Amino acid sequence: MDFIFILADHVLNTTFESLPEEVVEKTKLHILDSLGVAMPGSGAPGVAEVARLMRELGAKQESTALCFGHKLTAMDAALVNSMMIHALDLDDLYEENIIHPSCCQVPVGFAIAEQRRPTHGKDLITAIALGVDISSRLSWGMVSGIGFVKSATCGIYGAVANAGKLRNCTKDEIANAFGIAFSQAAGNAQVVLDGALVKRMQPGFAARDGIFSVLLAECGIKGPENTMEGRYGFLELYKRGELFPEKITKDLGVVYEVVNVGVKPYPGGRFIHGPAELGIKMAKEHHLTADEISDLTIYLPQMAYDYVGKPYDPDLGNPQVMAQFCAAYAAAAGIVRGDLFIGEFEESVIKDPTIGGLARKAKVKVDETVKDPTATTPVGLEVKTYDGRVLKDSVKYIKGHPKKFLSRDEFIKKFRKCVDFSPLRIPEENLEKVIDLVDNLENLSDVSEIPRLMIGEDS
Repeated sequence: MDFIFILADHVLNTTFESLPEEVVEKTKLHILDSLGVAMPGSGAPGVAEVARLMRELGAKQESTALCFGHKLTAMDAALVNSMMIHALDLDDLYEENIIHPSCCQVPVGFAIAEQRRPTHGKDLITAIALGVDISSRLSWGMVSGIGFVKSATCGIYGAVANAGKLRNCTKDEIANAFGIAFSQAAGNAQVVLDGALVKRMQPGFAARDGIFSVLLAECGIKGPENTMEGRYGFLELYKRGELFPEKITKDLGVVYEVVNVGVKPYPGGRFIHGPAELGIKMAKEHHLTADEISDLTIYLPQMAYDYVGKPYDPDLGNPQVMAQFCAAYAAAAGIVRGDLFIGEFEESVIKDPTIGGLARKAKVKVDETVKDPTATTPVGLEVKTYDGRVLKDSVKYIKGHPKKFLSRDEFIKKFRKCVDFSPLRIPEENLEKVIDLVDNLENLSDVSEIPRLMIGEDS
């Protein structure tokens, strides 16, 4: 029997009471983080345009477009909200296999919760924890799958689990929805290489289509029974290298992978965070300025290099997307600005001649000492100055990694920092209430109160 049925059982059998306390607490932190990054993300290129398009297309008014405030179908709200959460690449990620789980699962959870209101906070936590768990686990089925964006390719299955749980689907409906999702699972890394704006929409497509798959299954549409292990199943088609099917179901129902999801202190692809962290640290410790630096060399594992090793080129595609996936830019901006947050991804800063001059000096090289093809760290930085100094540093666990996790206070600090970059003003008292409601989410009888508080006054 295909293990898709084991995953369907997992969805049915998981209850809030069965979740370990750490799973509950971390799920709430990642929900808060996602809501926080949605605010500045609402102003990112393309987001308002897509939100307007979905509104113009019209249909049932079920779920809220965060920040903008208008109602959309649950599927369309999941797409729009996912896009704004993921737009700045400031959302969380599963460090083991580089998948962004919450930008897909949090929008699905709230969209269905509003569609099915009232939905209790315990049910939302359970559904989102399941969605994160299944999408993260399935990433092991394509661990060497360079070229796929797992946030979308695996995220759709998490979205099925998430929506199916909240809609009280049967085992057969969930299994069929997984199979239907297989016909829609997609996501490619070419969008990263080309700096294409649609990059920020891929997890949203997965969120929307995961919900659609559940609705189709409820209508009686059948999916393949051997979705995962068939001759042309998910594992065979998407593996592109080593396959670890045993890791997908190992400790299922005992370990929920949300505990291994990291949080981002900086925007942009995770592979640029090591260069940024080292640049910020080195500039602070050695009082470095850009005009003192003669050479800058960044060392990355092969996988990281493939994604972010390209030269700094602000004219390649969308400048913001280019900067989000450029290690040379991250290191240079970290040195020059002493930070790498939302302000560092504004076009005027990306094209700043001081940052650009330093980024063009940067050489990005593959660290040949790293033999694991799936490794994303360690990251090394070497700086040479005109006065003869040679400065070197490296990092294995980047800030926000589960082994270097943020505290609750740091999560709230990041949430409030995001508020400063929101183009739509949300009353401060609303945001403080959002923090409190998420903090006590398991006691909230109707979670639709949260998106109602996340509407801009001038929307």
